[in-house]
Amino acid sequence: MKPTTLIIAFLLIACASKEDIAPNTIVGKWAPTYKVQSKQADGTFGPWGTINTLVALPVYEFTSDGQFLRDGKPGGKCCSSGDKYSVSGNKITFDTPPICLTARCTIYDWIIVEIKGDSLILEEYNLRSKYVKIK
Repeated sequence: MKPTTLIIAFLLIACASKEDIAPNTIVGKWAPTYKVQSKQADGTFGPWGTINTLVALPVYEFTSDGQFLRDGKPGGKCCSSGDKYSVSGNKITFDTPPICLTARCTIYDWIIVEIKGDSLILEEYNLRSKYVKIK
């Protein structure tokens, strides 16, 4: 096999193994399951735990026209996300969030760790959360 053929074959395999997620896969309403994983000092994620909170976590909604909603309202939140989103590969990128008057923030893309059927795992900063799709 020629070296150039080998290189091309390697590149094709590498590109094919990348987990691209179709943007329409995320469309819908996603309710929190209150199951989370925290990132540890070594960069790995610890075991799944359950959040015990007196305040209900919001339902996320990703619409087909690129709107991001929290509990049915525009989802832009200081230091968190914007009202509009796009998906590329396994990353959710938000438009500019509202101005945060109390802190200087760096907005990071969210990572779709897994999406299978009615189950979604999102990584938001150093926390992974499980969601379930609701009708």
